[in-house]
Amino acid sequence: MIHPAAEADVFIVGGGPAGLATAIFAAQKGFRVLVADHARPPIDKACGEGLLPDTVASLGALGVSFAREEALPFRGIRFIDACAGASTELATEAAFPRQCGLAVRRTVLHTRLLERAADAGVGFAWGARVTWLGAGDVAVDGVKIRSRWILGADGQNSQLRKRAFPSAPRRARARFASRQHFRCAPWTDFVEVYWGRTCQITVTPVGPEEIGLAATSRNPHVKLQNALDEVPELAARVAGAGATSKERGAPTGLLVLRRVARGRFALVGDAAGTVDPITGEGLGLAFLQADSLTDALRDADLGRYQAAHGRISRIPRLMSRLLLSMDAHPWFRKRVLRALASEPQFFVRLLNVHIRAETPWSFGAGNALRLGWRVLASPQSR
Repeated sequence: MIHPAAEADVFIVGGGPAGLATAIFAAQKGFRVLVADHARPPIDKACGEGLLPDTVASLGALGVSFAREEALPFRGIRFIDACAGASTELATEAAFPRQCGLAVRRTVLHTRLLERAADAGVGFAWGARVTWLGAGDVAVDGVKIRSRWILGADGQNSQLRKRAFPSAPRRARARFASRQHFRCAPWTDFVEVYWGRTCQITVTPVGPEEIGLAATSRNPHVKLQNALDEVPELAARVAGAGATSKERGAPTGLLVLRRVARGRFALVGDAAGTVDPITGEGLGLAFLQADSLTDALRDADLGRYQAAHGRISRIPRLMSRLLLSMDAHPWFRKRVLRALASEPQFFVRLLNVHIRAETPWSFGAGNALRLGWRVLASPQSR
């Protein structure tokens, strides 16, 4: 219940991981924070649930940790082209250089973030209806909220973005995701990405006897079983495994916005644009944005956040475009995977850049040209 005289320095619309991370960082920097969401915790979402090392580091900065039984470490990423044929299957992998990633159920992640936010003094309105009153003011369940800053962390269909940024130019490449968990002992300590004819399936070991499967496709009617039909090897591995959760679906994809801050409004997380889920960087990107945004609020300069948002998003967007090209053009995917398999250090270096363990400049133009030549020189499959 919101008090009739509700006041906050920062009012956040959306209480998912992006909103809670923003609330925690803002509270750490001395702001009074109120978060409102129409849903009630814990909030779930169709996602791969593998947290890359840079995301794990951000959670550490937020003061969020997990019990041993709640998070399963994984050592790296493995790509498998299921379209290559049984005798010519393409597979390549890269391990993280230092810290492992963590596989965590989304509901567990949300619960730990919520507990940390409550400890930091953040106020909440769950199951709440946020409405616009005009002149940029908002109300929660009919009660006007007085705040200096209003932040949208309400997802890729953000209502705040539609209100505060009605003409924001954007480019989108839509895809669709579906996720379900199964009682099955993991067969590897890597997150695996299987490339099918029209989809990818990410396999995440989320527990000693449980895995999560997340399928992503350009097909809006994608279901996990349809995706498994394209990946017989994986289908055989999980045959007979009992489901431990319901199948959840959601639209996703690459969404690029030119403006994420204006006046007293700012967007964060998926509301501020998305990267394709196959990158695994959605949450990591949101947490970095949250830290940068709250720094800008402290300095009363949202222009700093607008500039930082572009820098933070650059590499994940480039990786999204590369992986989407591999999805759209099987011949290109096979050439890329052959090139990475022939010189595994390239995959390791690219993964390091992706998780911010290495700068793009240290990868260097020479390595980029060499990798490009490997891709071009790779024999075309038949």
